[in-house]
Amino acid sequence: MKQFILQTLFRAKYHVGFTHKRHWLRKYFWSLESARKFADSLSGKQTVWDKNHKPIYTKREMSFSLHEDAKNFSTNI
Repeated sequence: MKQFILQTLFRAKYHVGFTHKRHWLRKYFWSLESARKFADSLSGKQTVWDKNHKPIYTKREMSFSLHEDAKNFSTNI
């Protein structure tokens, strides 16, 4: 019902699905820039969807952390 109201009556064009505690929620946006900024502010992989449920923008987090033992690795025996 909320999706119908926001997309039809208020003409929201984009949404971002995210988890809040133990629930999955959607936040609706009228501009792509504000939806992208919201997706970037969340942790993990986030996708901005258009009103036809096609992915528009995907934020991916890259983790380049190394374990302390991997820093001293040597192939010389």
